[in-house]
Amino acid sequence: MTATAKLPTEKTIEGAMSLFEAQAVLFAPRPNRLALQGLELPAPSRQSASVNVWRNHAFEPLVPLTTPYFAFCGWQADFRLGGYDDSLMFADRQEADAELLWLDSDRFLARMAFDEWLPWLEGRLHALRSMSKAPVIIATWLDEAPQRARLQSLVDALPAVYFADLGSVCSEAGVPLKDSRSAALAGTPVANAAQVQLARELACHWLPGALLPPVKAVALDLDHTLHAGVLGEEGIQGVQLSPGHEALQNYVKGLQQRGVFVALVSRNERADVEALFAQRQDYPLRWEDFSATEVSWGDKAAAVERIAKALRIAADAVLFVDDNPGELASVTMQLPSVHAVYAHPDATLTCRAIHYYPGLWRWKVESDDAKRIQDLKANAERDALAEHATDPAEYFRSLQVSLVYRIDPVAQLTRLADLCNKTNQFNLAMRRFNQAEVAERLERRDACIASVQLSDRLSDSGVIAVIVAERQGERLLVEELCVSCRAMGRQLEDTIILEALRRMPIFAGCQELAFRVAHGPRNQPALDWLARLLGCDVHPEAGLHNVPAQLVRDFTPAAGVTLNQE
Repeated sequence: MTATAKLPTEKTIEGAMSLFEAQAVLFAPRPNRLALQGLELPAPSRQSASVNVWRNHAFEPLVPLTTPYFAFCGWQADFRLGGYDDSLMFADRQEADAELLWLDSDRFLARMAFDEWLPWLEGRLHALRSMSKAPVIIATWLDEAPQRARLQSLVDALPAVYFADLGSVCSEAGVPLKDSRSAALAGTPVANAAQVQLARELACHWLPGALLPPVKAVALDLDHTLHAGVLGEEGIQGVQLSPGHEALQNYVKGLQQRGVFVALVSRNERADVEALFAQRQDYPLRWEDFSATEVSWGDKAAAVERIAKALRIAADAVLFVDDNPGELASVTMQLPSVHAVYAHPDATLTCRAIHYYPGLWRWKVESDDAKRIQDLKANAERDALAEHATDPAEYFRSLQVSLVYRIDPVAQLTRLADLCNKTNQFNLAMRRFNQAEVAERLERRDACIASVQLSDRLSDSGVIAVIVAERQGERLLVEELCVSCRAMGRQLEDTIILEALRRMPIFAGCQELAFRVAHGPRNQPALDWLARLLGCDVHPEAGLHNVPAQLVRDFTPAAGVTLNQE
């Protein structure tokens, strides 16, 4: 779609304002329980997730505290509470999007040594994994650092299992984790103040980090957002960098190290803004830190849409931050999938709102995530070379393009699952395999997973493709096919995909390939690719689409590209 200017209605602004006014309560350093429960926010408009809660102490006090955080970001969780069970038998389990183990570790360690409890817990996790491929979050505490490290090592070795350290969260917030009075009155040793902090962490970090697509870019306004004051009125030296704004800029700069794009969307004269970042040496952010910039007097929704296009991501992967509620309402009305945060006059509050916005925080940051920023910067030089190239093979050779294929790469488990869940545009089946589902297929003899890594002399793009397939008689069924947006537009899709399929051991002897297809809101590029492969003028419908296996056997990879297998 193309954004067209629309004025936000009074109702739209009113609904937006209720969300933005709530930020002061939601993202206070120590949120107040009564204030949280008194918030009246619009009903969630996005997805709902089901969560099985397996516990040996009360979880009920946290449920109402999570509700406003879910509402703020437009989604919700359906918590299904099991009975108190120290044995973790997972009785009467229902299918769910996530499994939460809400555990009072003191109850276990009062009866057994830690060295006994840890292998017992590992056994219960394997039992749960045999029933469920959903992400598992273990939310508990351990008083000793070596014990916490060993539990972390255990979950790191298990696919889609995560350790939510309740003690660390409370320590960072400066609140006590436990209170004996709470144990007697509420059925949990977790103190009242800790419950509020943990509810925010659960709703904003832990569950979204396991379930929601990631936010890939933060697009920020300038005036009254990254500094106090208006550049056009007060001048370069007149705008103020308060301690809060300095902390905000430092935090945003740190997002880049996690592979999050930072963009600038400002109504100003471009020359003035460039001069600001050149002259204000006290600003942590520099002009070159912005992966995309839109500085003009035009419509901001159109600017945000251009930002997304320049970054090769969908609008629903962008978090827009602005100090004008009307502007925020206008952008989200024209681009409903865009996320939004109000830039409060207190920049420290803005910083916390961004920090806790669901989808920005991830359980683990892969090395390939950080490569995203440099890879985008290299695209300008690639495009310049392509503009003057007359021979595609010579173009690839001049860039020293290399593709590395890996078959069933267990070491890349996290990256493979991330690609399945992060890729929106070139995602043919939209299956969204998580780590546990990927791990299960890595172990099956009738299934195979191929990864493809792309690099050239300008940058290493990392693992940019994952293909999940299984053998069904003489047919190879492609269950999942994802190619990262960073690899799109380089005329390498056929070589990436078809060569990977040809290298799969289970492809040998196949007479037919079947591609599973689903229609998503933004996966048109994947559908277009399959239409070309099928030789169709229309896009393939949802379902299975067959092609002769000989087509893959006869395929000739792009000339000038180095192909390797590890």
